[in-house]
Formats: sequence, structure tokens, C-alpha cells
Amino acid sequence: MRKLIFFDIDGTLVTENGGKRIIPDSTRRAVKALQQAGHLCFINSGRSLSEMDQSIKSLHMDGLVCGCGTHILYREETLFSHTIPFALGNRILQDLESCHLEWLLEGSHTLYYSTEPYTTHIGDFQEEHRAVFSLAFDTVSPSCAKDLVFDKFCVCLKPDSDMSRFMDIYKDDLDFIDRGNSFYEVVPLGCSKASGIAFLMEYFDIPKKDTIAIGDSTNDLPMLEYAATSIAMGGSPKIVCNASSFVTDDILSDGLYNAFRHLNLI
Repeated sequence: MRKLIFFDIDGTLVTENGGKRIIPDSTRRAVKALQQAGHLCFINSGRSLSEMDQSIKSLHMDGLVCGCGTHILYREETLFSHTIPFALGNRILQDLESCHLEWLLEGSHTLYYSTEPYTTHIGDFQEEHRAVFSLAFDTVSPSCAKDLVFDKFCVCLKPDSDMSRFMDIYKDDLDFIDRGNSFYEVVPLGCSKASGIAFLMEYFDIPKKDTIAIGDSTNDLPMLEYAATSIAMGGSPKIVCNASSFVTDDILSDGLYNAFRHLNLI
């Protein structure tokens, strides 16, 4: 029976070791073997489409669920796309500034950073993105930013940030994913890694019992809780492990490959 399988990226497919991003050979073998057996393999990531680098593309997945369900592709064809409307986006930018939040806006084609200096670890992302995603990288002045095209965004709190006020303003428009360390991913209400699974289940007419998700962090919880079979990578936070059907080995111990061997799919 064909399975619909969803993979997180960071900490699941890809790791970092001494600053170098690594995809274990066993992971590549697992993905290829799953596809050869007729299963459909999809990235399901918080990353926007503009953050899909060549290492991810080299896995030759069947498709992508990007930006926590805001953009879905199958074999390079866009099946679904949700961009934050200009009017809402302009208000969000104003309130990010009035609530003293540092931000990164993520779109299908562009990553927007502020021209103001960063004091939080979003500044670390800025340097990485400037180097890795140079064609998508852009900076805008908060005072004149308007009508920017983005699907989701990230915020990080400073000592004077008022995140509670910001969340209250947008409780009917946005979902907030607490990633810990004063860092949040923010997505349009109703979009999630789970909504991406539901969309593709209907598109391919695959029942929920044949869905599998594998991840390692709190923004994976919607897909891990939604899929029929869920796998936590070794070393995942306790909340992620508790939401999963089972816990495999860590990424550098062939955790992904071992998980699908355990399921008798490869």
C-alpha cells in the first residue's frame, strides 16, 4: 500500500557539524528506497520555498510543503499557495515595530530582514541567509516597508518586547509557534504542517492510515500529531517524543534509515 511520507529538514534530514550541513548517506539511501517502493516522499518544513537550498533539492523528493503549509508543490508544480495580504502584512510590520520585536519575513521568493541592527539570534540567521540564499536575501527599512510579499515570519524577543500585546492583536489572524529561547514562528491562521498533510491526502486520495511523519522539533508537532504514524528523531525534546508513535536514533546514527527499516518499508 502506497504511503504518504513527510520529512522535516533541520535535525531530521540535515544536521550541522562544525558549521557544515550534513545529509547522512543512509538518509539518501532511505529516501531513494522509499520512492523505489512506490511511496510518496515530501519535505514538510517551516522553511519557506526561498530557503530550499541545493542540498535539499539534491534529495529529489516528490514535493515540498513549505512555510508550515503555506506553499505546496508536487514535482515543481504549485498546488497551493497562501501569501499574507498586503493590508494585513502592512499592519503586521507596524505592530512588530511598536511591540519592539525583531523579525524575519519569509516568502516564496524573498527573505526580508530589517536594516536596523539585530540584538537577538535572528542576527545569526541573517548572516547565514546572506551567504546561503543570496539571491533571495533583501533588507528593508522598517519605517518605509510596505506591500512586501511574504507567507510567514519569525520573531525574537528583546528585553523591552511586548509579545503578549502582539499576540492579542493578531489572535484571529495568525498562529504562533513557540520554538523556545524567546523565538517564535508565526503563520497564517489555519496553515500548518498538518494542513499540508490533509491537502495532499485529498489530492492523492490516500487515507490517513497511510500517512507517516518524521521530525524533531516543536514546530513538527502539528504533523506528528496528525499523521497516522509519527517518528521522533533521537535527541528530540520530550514533548516531541511524547507526541510520536516511536523514537528512532539520532540523525548521525542513521536514525531516519533505521526508522523506516523498523516500519518494514525499506
